Amino acid sequence: MRAFSVLLGVFLFSLLLPCAQAQELQPPSWELGWITDVDPKYIVELEDDWDVEGELVVFVNNERSNELNLALNYDFDEDGPFAFDGPESITVAANTNDSFTILISGVSDKEVRAFSPSSSLPLTLTAEESIGETSVGNQEIEADITVPRKYRLMPSIVPPQDTLFSGSWVEFSIEVSNLGNTQDAITIAEATIRSCPHLSVVGLEQLENKVVGVTNDDNSNAESFTLRLEASSSHQERQCEVSLAVTSEGDDTTRSTATNVQVVAPEVEQDVRDDDDDDTTSDGSAESTSLPWASVNETILALFISFLFISNRKQRFQ
Repeated sequence: MRAFSVLLGVFLFSLLLPCAQAQELQPPSWELGWITDVDPKYIVELEDDWDVEGELVVFVNNERSNELNLALNYDFDEDGPFAFDGPESITVAANTNDSFTILISGVSDKEVRAFSPSSSLPLTLTAEESIGETSVGNQEIEADITVPRKYRLMPSIVPPQDTLFSGSWVEFSIEVSNLGNTQDAITIAEATIRSCPHLSVVGLEQLENKVVGVTNDDNSNAESFTLRLEASSSHQERQCEVSLAVTSEGDDTTRSTATNVQVVAPEVEQDVRDDDDDDTTSDGSAESTSLPWASVNETILALFISFLFISNRKQRFQ
């Protein structure tokens, strides 16, 4: 009986040995993963003209003793703002860790700007190993792609339609457009006037802390504000440069715009008189002066007396 038990144990062990050897002979696994940091999202770079720049680097680690051939597939929403350019397949040599790059670009400037920074576009990368037409295994990795927040408040002046005279005021407008991709606000609004110290801008306080939403492509929803230009009564006739600047809450950047405004001084009426009028008063009489004027008779009498006096002196000394 004991011999039978030993023989049975040897028989069972011999049956299990091929299974264990088969498990040991299975090729080591391969691994697919991100080298680029995509946690929690990958943020592309945006230029001022809304060009997109971005790249995702992927590694494939092959621990097998033979090369690994993988077919690559990129799954994403094609209605989104991004396009992805990567290899369709990759061959990794035995016991090698290889990598490849996926380039990210924008579909169009309009769609990229309209894409909210608070949302993201999922990308799923699938690597499939196959022998012939038969798939023997696959792995997939995912990443969420988004855009950074862009702030760009741009002011523009609508010049006054009326003539600005000294001692008066006219209304004009300033429009503030949000050419970024997220809501912004005006923190500071200020005016600078060159060459005209007696000209001032009134009403800038209404711009401060004003929230400005993203502006449409046609700029139809830009924020508009009515201001006043006031010229003092002593303002000379001159062309003045008026510059308005706004500061963005989002990026703390100040951007400005300028226009020229002509100030017209009223003509001064001058009292032009003839030479004859200078010697007469308004009632036609001669104007009196502080200088004594002698009459003609008095002058002749004085000359006659002087003549007699001189004659008597001559006779006395003869």
